[in-house]
Amino acid sequence: MRIIPLFFLVAFGTSLAVIFTYFLLIDWTALDAAYVSFSDISTSSTDLSSLFAAQAFQNIHRINVFAEGVWVLQSLILAAI
Repeated sequence: MRIIPLFFLVAFGTSLAVIFTYFLLIDWTALDAAYVSFSDISTSSTDLSSLFAAQAFQNIHRINVFAEGVWVLQSLILAAI
């Protein structure tokens, strides 16, 4: 009888990991685009306000990728328990 709740726990953790991985990949591509934009602005423009704005935009995506990566790991830990 303990197999059924454990199966649901593993299935729940795995499905959460899949969902969070999907959103992680979306934010990863947005981070790549923000990094390219930041790199282009840093090499071509001397305006510091646009450089700071591009850096802030890139850091927003970095934080999102980190947080979603943590959710993926936590979901996999739940599935492993």
